Amino acid sequence: MTQPDFTNSERGFSILELMVAITVMVVITGAVFALMRDSVKTSTSSMEMSDGQQSARTAHEYINRDLINTGDGLNSINNIRVPQNFVTNYLAVNPVADPATPGFINLALITSDNNVPANTLVLGTAPAVTVRDTPVLTDRITILQVDQTFVPITLNAGDINPATGLVAVSPADIDRFRAGEIYFFTSSVGSIFATITDRQGVGTANPALVFDVDAFGLNSPGAGGQLDVVSAGATLPTSLSRMKMIHYYINSNGLLMRRVFGVRNSPFNESMIAEHVVSLQFRYFLNMRDVNGNVLQPQTQLTTSQQQVETRQVETTVTVETAHTMQNGQRQQMSMTTSTSVRNMQFRRSLLPTAGN
Repeated sequence: MTQPDFTNSERGFSILELMVAITVMVVITGAVFALMRDSVKTSTSSMEMSDGQQSARTAHEYINRDLINTGDGLNSINNIRVPQNFVTNYLAVNPVADPATPGFINLALITSDNNVPANTLVLGTAPAVTVRDTPVLTDRITILQVDQTFVPITLNAGDINPATGLVAVSPADIDRFRAGEIYFFTSSVGSIFATITDRQGVGTANPALVFDVDAFGLNSPGAGGQLDVVSAGATLPTSLSRMKMIHYYINSNGLLMRRVFGVRNSPFNESMIAEHVVSLQFRYFLNMRDVNGNVLQPQTQLTTSQQQVETRQVETTVTVETAHTMQNGQRQQMSMTTSTSVRNMQFRRSLLPTAGN
């Protein structure tokens, strides 16, 4: 019987064939990995862009909510007297000053701070930071709102001792307060902010809050001081409430911060709203006309008390960047702009009777 010849079927690849096969496989594998790399880069870029857009949306949500509620509960309050040093140290580099009250600012519902100068220090931070100034200068804004969760206390004439900075409260109320908290006094002549520095007589029938010299410079006990002015020398009844000064800024680490003065258990609290923020810009739409009767163009800075009162809308632009560089080696930037109506800005206007009414 003839045996089959398997010699040809057992022959392997030649070196040339093996080299060609390896070359083809390397080319295909390289193409697959290149496609996967590009897909990963595209996916990463999409995630980075989505994160940036989410940061911008979150920033706008917080700022717009506070702008909508600007002046809430302040419809009958006027003449908010704040030491100028406090304002320039914590709120605005160039606040609107009143020559009639040197050293004090009549704090508006909205205080603007346009293109904050480089190296402006943010006081009260540890470690210390400055307001972001690269690649562009950024804005700050401060908004006033009454804390509706705090039930105001009515102080009778004589409950305030301007000379010592003592304010008498009831035994039932003394435990509502803590040293370091900032409160708001209002009377028929105006309003002030003041910091509790101590409590006296806790557990007795005659407790009192102490408003002595404080770290913020809000208190000034004695004749002509803040308590003396607001109580007209302890002759006027006064209301004690809690007012929030809500301040937005970008720090040098690219974090959009929301600092609120006038909170429970602390002079202020501070929270991070968004990351990788490059710029924060505001424009203010006014209910004002020029000498020719034309509506004024939006302002980037409120420079007069009339402009502060006549603000009706605030346009906010937040610019963020991706956390990492993209394919071009640069961080991608995204800007988002919203415009918010400020519904309570007419609170300083009085309705005056017209002829025939």
